[in-house]
Amino acid sequence: MLKFLLKPSLIAFLYCLFTINSLHAVEVSKLDEADVPVSSRAVPERNQALKKALEKVIIKNTGTARSLENSVIQAQLATPDTLLSQYGYLEQNGQLLLKANFEHRRVVALLRQAQLPVWGTQRPLTLFWVAMPSEGDTILLSDSSTLAERQAFSAFSDERGIPVLLPILDLDELMGINPNDVKGMFADIVASVSGRYQADFLALVAIEPAGNQVRYRLNLYTKATIDSLTPPLFSFNGSAENAAQAVSAMMVALGDYYFTKYAIADTGTQVGASVTFINIEKMKQVVEIEKYLKQLSAIKSATLTRIQGNTVTFSLDLFGSETDFERLLSLEPRISVVVPASSGEFSPVSSQLGKPVYQWRLP
Repeated sequence: MLKFLLKPSLIAFLYCLFTINSLHAVEVSKLDEADVPVSSRAVPERNQALKKALEKVIIKNTGTARSLENSVIQAQLATPDTLLSQYGYLEQNGQLLLKANFEHRRVVALLRQAQLPVWGTQRPLTLFWVAMPSEGDTILLSDSSTLAERQAFSAFSDERGIPVLLPILDLDELMGINPNDVKGMFADIVASVSGRYQADFLALVAIEPAGNQVRYRLNLYTKATIDSLTPPLFSFNGSAENAAQAVSAMMVALGDYYFTKYAIADTGTQVGASVTFINIEKMKQVVEIEKYLKQLSAIKSATLTRIQGNTVTFSLDLFGSETDFERLLSLEPRISVVVPASSGEFSPVSSQLGKPVYQWRLP
């Protein structure tokens, strides 16, 4: 199941099989809870663990560890229990853990008070192709691998709430791609064997020995329309003590990139907008749309202002810009942009002065 990383190979296969015709963003849950290893249930250690848990929650909701440097956040970390919903202890593989849950609304309110961007629950899914050294050879890292690097992807995905997918590497894929294709950053070749994975982004990673260390490089692409001349959206490279540390460094950089792209700050100004949905068949859709809009990190308030036939319009008060808002809508699998009607026919798009008009898909 998606915790954040799609873990077992069979599940990854079923995910590919049943989402071929859907959009790809993942709705990330558990953004307001965190587990922290502890050695005892003593009060001083509990208090320190609650602070660490709140730090993790703040990072998951903003997307970057830089948010912890904010003075408002620093003040709140001194009293984490004031945002606490509940906590408890559990044992996992012989390790005692403190599990803490914090109140979502109060966490978001804290981030807004600190004037920090907030990253919502809809987050892009990234497919990683990783070429790395193993036992004197270069291999591709698979979803089913038990290597430390695979676990590093899983741990970071859980910690930051960044959904990650690794390839199954079945026979079809192994015949269509080899590690040199990834090392050489031949994105067009990699994209040609990635069609089964309905991800938003495609990441090519090369990790190579460099004396007692490793060198690494990451190139990020949108998954659609890649050819041999397509430049990466984002690149990152460096060196690390080992491949697992290289994975962590690259994932931190990727998290910061997504933070700048999807986390939305309060502009401090009144930004009004509207959004229109057509082809509404049931009142249930209107209720679902309103519920969805009101939980978006880009929206201060959403009010249903017009119903005409099968068309509904909501007036919005935004934290960020309309572009930020539209970027978030593009991540929602239940929403699609309606193609304008042909010439001579009624077009809701033209009636909105060129603004996109949307459709809410029934399950």
